[in-house]
Amino acid sequence: MTTLREMRAIMNWHLGSARWLFIHIPKNAGVSIRKAPELSSRIVSADPYFYRSRAQVRAVRDLMQARGEHHGLQHARWRDLHPKVTERLACVAIVRNPWARTVSRWQFARLVAEQGKMDPADAPERFEDFLEQRHDYGQEPYFWHRAIRGWYLQADYVTNERGAVRADILRFEHLRDDATRYFALKAPPRQRNRTARTTLEYRTVYNARTIQIVADWYQRDIELFGFDYDTPARQNTVFGDESTERPGAVPMRRRARS
Repeated sequence: MTTLREMRAIMNWHLGSARWLFIHIPKNAGVSIRKAPELSSRIVSADPYFYRSRAQVRAVRDLMQARGEHHGLQHARWRDLHPKVTERLACVAIVRNPWARTVSRWQFARLVAEQGKMDPADAPERFEDFLEQRHDYGQEPYFWHRAIRGWYLQADYVTNERGAVRADILRFEHLRDDATRYFALKAPPRQRNRTARTTLEYRTVYNARTIQIVADWYQRDIELFGFDYDTPARQNTVFGDESTERPGAVPMRRRARS
């Protein structure tokens, strides 16, 4: 069933007021962008209406229903969406340090399990045990729609079949500045849907072995976006570090529209 929010997005698309298509990578503060009041008529998400294929929408719904999961259809990748949308609208996404993002997903799993909404076996107390789940879920079809069990690369969400980046990339770690500049907002977007347990500093969770596990699994993300263990993305992003310090800075790098 089409929700009221989706109906408004479809209307904004047809009326021409929508300027951006938001690619929502799970656990990367996407809800803050999707629900920003200033963007309500100017941005659309990866709703089923904008997919390339109705068959894929049905396949995702059927699989997630069978697994007892929410469909998560708004977490579609760039390549899942119809060219008429991706060619007309500027696509934008947020990427996050993979070591920090992995800990955030683990924390979220623990929270959901404590609320009785998830099998505790899928939310292990030990971070090392959570990392082992990458072997169980890492190649599951359509699991890029999952926040906890989704082990797909961030690059998968924003690249085409040839591996070229097709979205303007904002940085989670500088989102207030990046989003305010990129969307020309009057004020930074309000943080929403933040996982409780945010006082845990991700670097306190790791040891040399687990650092390397994440580095190996997310090697392509690290190379494509220039992550280090304790840095945000430094390549293929709209803004560089200087843009958060100097008013009127010019974006460091933008993707080709071709």
